[in-house]
Amino acid sequence: MRMVTIHDGADCKRFRVPSASDWGDLAAYVASTLKPGDILALSGPLGAGKTTFVQALAKALGATRVPRSPTFALIRSYPLHRRGPLKRLVHVDAYRIEHPSEILALDLDEELADGKTAVAIEWPENIKGWLKRKKTIRVDIKGA
Repeated sequence: MRMVTIHDGADCKRFRVPSASDWGDLAAYVASTLKPGDILALSGPLGAGKTTFVQALAKALGATRVPRSPTFALIRSYPLHRRGPLKRLVHVDAYRIEHPSEILALDLDEELADGKTAVAIEWPENIKGWLKRKKTIRVDIKGA
C-alpha cells in the first residue's frame, strides 16, 4: 500500500495506491490536470514506485513507448499522442546528480520552452537549487 500526497500550490490531495496495478487511477487524475510547462517533483524512497507512476502517467497521456528508468541516461523523452496542447513528457532521474551544475547540462529550461512539454523528476531533492526557481507539483510517495 502506497500513500501519495500531491501538493500543487495551496492545494493538497491524498491518494491510496493499494497495489502496482492501481497506479493507473492516480495517473489518470494527474494526466487530466497536467499542462505544458508543469514540473512534477516525485519524492519517495528507493522502490516507492516513482518510475511505475511515470509509466502509468505516460500511458494515461497517450505515450506509445513504456518509460524506462532514466537512472543512467538521466533524461528520457516520450512523445504523447492525444488531443490537447501537451505533446511530450520528459522523465528525469536526478539520483546520480551530485553537483548543482550537472542539472544545467540537461537543458531542462530549453525542454520546457517549447510550450508542449511537461517534466517528471525523480529525486528532486538533488536539484533543489534549480527547482526553487520553478513552480512545481510535488508528488510524495510513502509506504511499501
